[in-house]
Amino acid sequence: MAEGRGMKERNAYFTVEAALVFPVVISLLLFIIYMLFYQYDRCLLEQDMGAMALWGSLEEADNAGELEEKTRNRMREMYREKYMAWSFTELEAGLEQNRFSAKGAGSLTFPLPGWNIWSGGNIWGVRAEYGYTRLSPVTFIRLCHKFMGGTEEPE
Repeated sequence: MAEGRGMKERNAYFTVEAALVFPVVISLLLFIIYMLFYQYDRCLLEQDMGAMALWGSLEEADNAGELEEKTRNRMREMYREKYMAWSFTELEAGLEQNRFSAKGAGSLTFPLPGWNIWSGGNIWGVRAEYGYTRLSPVTFIRLCHKFMGGTEEPE
């Protein structure tokens, strides 16, 4: 029996091309998925800091110390399990000159060192800061009277 009888001769160029393209496509998909995790966590951080700043500007407290204690308790209770790919590096809030601000930062560590071609390190970080001016009750009442006076129809 002759060797190769019944076997067809085929070109192997498709196999070689697939072997070169497949790892590139898989790496690109993994990179995109990881970047989506990063964006998701960044949006969550901005949302949480904005909500914290708004809460702190509306919270009633007799003095700055009481407000800081309430804020610390609220930050401890903040649900952190929703963040998928990073860890917090900074989380603080404070009141300065009647302006309440919330600051947060997180870092994302890339699983493969070669992915982070834009900087020398293997960590990407994000910071978010929001602040709102607290209104005193007197200022709020004056603003309400001003608004109501401007919206009333003349008799």
